[in-house]
Amino acid sequence: MTLFADGGMLASKPYAAGGSYINRMSDYCRHCQYNVKEKTGENACPFNYLYWDFLDRNRYLLKPNPRLALPYKNLDRMSDRQKEAFRDSSREFLAKLEQNLPV
Repeated sequence: MTLFADGGMLASKPYAAGGSYINRMSDYCRHCQYNVKEKTGENACPFNYLYWDFLDRNRYLLKPNPRLALPYKNLDRMSDRQKEAFRDSSREFLAKLEQNLPV
C-alpha cells in the first residue's frame, strides 16, 4: 500500500501485506490484541481486511500486473459477502482512525 502512493511510477508492485505475512516476517504480532487468523470482525487483524479491501478497490489499476496474479486469483474466489465484510471492516477501522478513537 505504501509504494502505491506514487501511482506505480517507481515500483512494479505495491508493497501491500496482510496479517499473515507480517506475522511470518516479523515479531510485531507477538503481543498484538488482534487475532491474525481472523479476516474480519472485532478481533480480526486490521491488516487482513485492509489488504483485501485495498486490492479490491484498486483492481482496475493493479490486476493487470502479472506479479499480483495470485492475490487476485484468491480474491476472485471469495464470495461477494466476504468482500463486503472486508469493505465494512475497513470503513469502520479507518473511521475510528479519522476520529482519533481507539482501534
